[in-house]
Amino acid sequence: MKKIVLLFAFVLTLVSCSNNDSDDVVVSDYYGKWNQFADQPYANDPSSTQFSYQFNTDNTFTKNRNYDNKTTILAGTFEIKTTENATVFVLTYKEQNFLISNCTGGLIESLTLDKSGHLNDNAAMCDRSYTYKKAK
Repeated sequence: MKKIVLLFAFVLTLVSCSNNDSDDVVVSDYYGKWNQFADQPYANDPSSTQFSYQFNTDNTFTKNRNYDNKTTILAGTFEIKTTENATVFVLTYKEQNFLISNCTGGLIESLTLDKSGHLNDNAAMCDRSYTYKKAK
C-alpha cells in the first residue's frame, strides 16, 4: 500500500510540474535595429553599448560600432536558421575586420535568439559575450 501511495505521489508530481513557457518572448520580426545592452553594474559603461546591428529584409545587414567618437560600419549578408530549440543568425561579412565577433578570426559571426527575445553573441567561449535587444 505504501508503494502505491508513493507511486501516486510521484505521478502527481510529474503531471503538476509542466513546463510553463508563458514567460517566453516570441520575436518573429527579426528585421530592424538591434542595440547592444548590459545590465548593472555595466549598464553605464560606454563599451557595453557600442555595437548595433541593422537586419534588412533583403538579407543584408550592417554592424555599427560607435565608440570614442568614432563610427565603424561593417556589412554583409545573413541567414536565419531555425530549429526546434534555437533561432540562429549566421552573418557573413564582406571583408576581414577585428570587430567580427567569433573565435576563429574568419568572416562568419553568429548570434542566437534566446527565450527573452535577446540576441546573444555566440563567441562567449572566447570572452566576447554581447547581448542585443531589438529597438522599438
